[in-house]
Amino acid sequence: MNQETKPDQTKGKMWHGVPREGMEWYPTINEDSCDGCGLCLLTCGNNVFKWSYAENRPVVALKENCVLGCTTCGKLCPEDAITFPEDPKAFIKNLVIKYKIYPEVKRELNQRLEKFPDHVVESNGVD
Repeated sequence: MNQETKPDQTKGKMWHGVPREGMEWYPTINEDSCDGCGLCLLTCGNNVFKWSYAENRPVVALKENCVLGCTTCGKLCPEDAITFPEDPKAFIKNLVIKYKIYPEVKRELNQRLEKFPDHVVESNGVD
């Protein structure tokens, strides 16, 4: 399954109040460098990767599941076979500026802190 042939399935998904559709952030595996260890598949908690028995290696199957700015799989790849479209910090910064998402992020943060009061620490930084 070639990652380039999958249709964009981000339609309807949101990122801090902004449609995720069109935000191109997902890993690309260099087939020549990948040794098929599967570490990316095992460490990704969002099911971006699936295993291809035909190719005997992981493939990017659900690119729309990749968390914007996440590069964990690329950092852990022992062969440096995984790349992303650009620097994650620059990518996220550009989205924050373009979509002016800080008010929505603050609203979401307040909701989370209300729902999970154990996420709040005392003023000295510890409970």
